[in-house]
Amino acid sequence: MNQHLKSILYMAIAGVLFWLFLPAKYTVNMPIQFANSYTEQEVLDQLIVEKGYKISVFADQLTNARGIITTETNDLIVSRPNVGTLTLVYKDADNNGRSDGQKILLKGLNRPHGIALHDGWLYVAETDAVLRIQYDSQQRKFIGTPHIIIQDSFPGGGNHWSRTVKIGPDNKLYVSVGSSCNVCIERSTKRASILQYDLDGSNETSFANGLRNTVGFDWQPSTNLMYGVNNGRDLLGDDIPPEELNQINSGQHYGWPYEHANGIADADFAHKKPTGITLSRPSHLMTAHSAPLSLLFLRHNKHLSTTALVTQHGSWNRSEKSGYKVIALSFLNNGDIAQRDFLTGMNNDGTVIGRPVDLAEDKQGNIYLSDDYSGRIYIIAPTPINH
Repeated sequence: MNQHLKSILYMAIAGVLFWLFLPAKYTVNMPIQFANSYTEQEVLDQLIVEKGYKISVFADQLTNARGIITTETNDLIVSRPNVGTLTLVYKDADNNGRSDGQKILLKGLNRPHGIALHDGWLYVAETDAVLRIQYDSQQRKFIGTPHIIIQDSFPGGGNHWSRTVKIGPDNKLYVSVGSSCNVCIERSTKRASILQYDLDGSNETSFANGLRNTVGFDWQPSTNLMYGVNNGRDLLGDDIPPEELNQINSGQHYGWPYEHANGIADADFAHKKPTGITLSRPSHLMTAHSAPLSLLFLRHNKHLSTTALVTQHGSWNRSEKSGYKVIALSFLNNGDIAQRDFLTGMNNDGTVIGRPVDLAEDKQGNIYLSDDYSGRIYIIAPTPINH
């Protein structure tokens, strides 16, 4: 063995020993790509969904499938940031349980993630801009060409590069912008925030701040209250801080980087909290580092009418993996929020076979789930209840 190879080997051994002897708060437990070593049926056999539902593969071969929405005709539009495209996934017209095919809708985009369809307009959030274009769901084609409506507003890239765009019940456009770092004082006040705009991208307003990385947010149908799931900071240990569900209100600050979860002071930044600022506390807490990425209030399912589903993409820096599942949050009449598992089986004794990202629902009550680990879209369909 020559000296160069010996040096590489010694460095690799030293790296392993370095991680082994680090304190628990620096633990790294990255998911390893095992998904392709399992057949589709072997994966489905491991997935466990709540009683009253069945899960199957709706579409595959969608590398880095992230954001998903349903169209008026029950097609899906899927964002794929790593390849810079939006893909149209056709509905199941022949009723065989799977999509009838797919095609590229847009390409050459800058890490597109969030997508929204509203009054015939398709909105797309790139990492540093928002564009829109008229879309004909019946014809499955665009009318005209896309044009940018928000540019040179919020910064792109950073540790949390994805941008989510949604249209609220107030007919305003909302964009979430994650932090550039694990924990820091940002140069841009638009980081770790949710911004509000008119539908044409004008009249920017800072809606809420102190949200380290709120990728998923939605409005509760019965109240029109806005809720979002937030990813807490890393490197404080396996269980600190918990991930958050926040009721997001205009003008409020949710703590980052000064405090986390229910008042956990940040040792490095708590003393830098501006005087006179009031920090809002979470509505519900979830397992640390489980990485909630999507929040969807169900609107077309009688059995889950008071329920929101949350995807947990899964941990990377925890000695025992957390997340890798979909949970259900039930909003009770007394104001409490009850949590239960809705879909599990993507993490089996440390072996990862899926990482859930986004959720969408069609008017028949079918739920669609993107998995950027396997490149699949799953469909979770209600089953008849036997009396």
